Amino acid sequence: MIFPNETQSVASVQGSDVPDHTYLVDRCFINITIPVDFQPPVMMYYKLTNFFQNHRKYTKSLDHKQLAGEASTREQILTRSGCTLPKDELIYPCGFIANSMFNDTVSGLVAMQPEAGAPSVKNYDFQQSGISWSSDRGKYAKSGYDPAAILPPVNWRKRYPEGLYSNDFPPPDIATDEQFQVWMRTAGWPTFLKAYGRNDEEILKAGDYMMTIDMNFPIDSYGGKKYIVITTLGATGGRNNFLGIGYIVLAILCAGLGIIFTAFHIIRPRIIGDHSKISFGGEATIHTRGANRTDDVGGSRIRSRYEDD
Repeated sequence: MIFPNETQSVASVQGSDVPDHTYLVDRCFINITIPVDFQPPVMMYYKLTNFFQNHRKYTKSLDHKQLAGEASTREQILTRSGCTLPKDELIYPCGFIANSMFNDTVSGLVAMQPEAGAPSVKNYDFQQSGISWSSDRGKYAKSGYDPAAILPPVNWRKRYPEGLYSNDFPPPDIATDEQFQVWMRTAGWPTFLKAYGRNDEEILKAGDYMMTIDMNFPIDSYGGKKYIVITTLGATGGRNNFLGIGYIVLAILCAGLGIIFTAFHIIRPRIIGDHSKISFGGEATIHTRGANRTDDVGGSRIRSRYEDD
């Protein structure tokens, strides 16, 4: 169920007396039934389809030094040919990847009132720490810019008053923003899942829950779809049917080829030891030993038609 023109708020920096910034969003309420208990760790992913993060221009559209905390000027960024900046604008973080970041706000699971006789469940929350690769966390550092000197990416601007950074609403600390770090690791396929949150402590009890999603991420413009996936992690990672399906398809293919080759051998078997099938640089012929040949010991010999008598 979707309710348009709901209010979403963004809190000002801690210690500020400035009230929260609010803006309008479409809010979606989803009822979810968890059929069995999920043992921790429990992961929440978002899944996107038809979104080509592997496009060459897209993957190169970022500035590594800016992401590493360097307060690069607009001219320095342009000389590195990573980001394309509008005239007289210095954007942080710049590039197509950051600008298109998935920005739907997904709540935790809110327990629904159980039916009579059913066991009660409690709310279940997900944390945003521990979802990015440890190797990625060292690539990012807190911005070295003065907030007044930079602008947010175009698709971020409604989250900031008048679309501008300020001391009360500064740019995000990408050194600790693991959802940003997850998004910046581009996917190799147009359909992909990325981690949104996790819970390593609590069991997700079977029952009925409700989830709230503030929909900031548009999909109509590129004809894709978006999903929320809740699953568990094992010693080998999350559940993935691709490998099992791949093995089954390969086994069927090998069995089919084996049947074809066996049938071909039965119907038209190859004659074993047929001298007419042997060739040494030309058409093979069989010659009987001549008395004047000193290299013949006895019997017949095989030689090429190009060999002199």
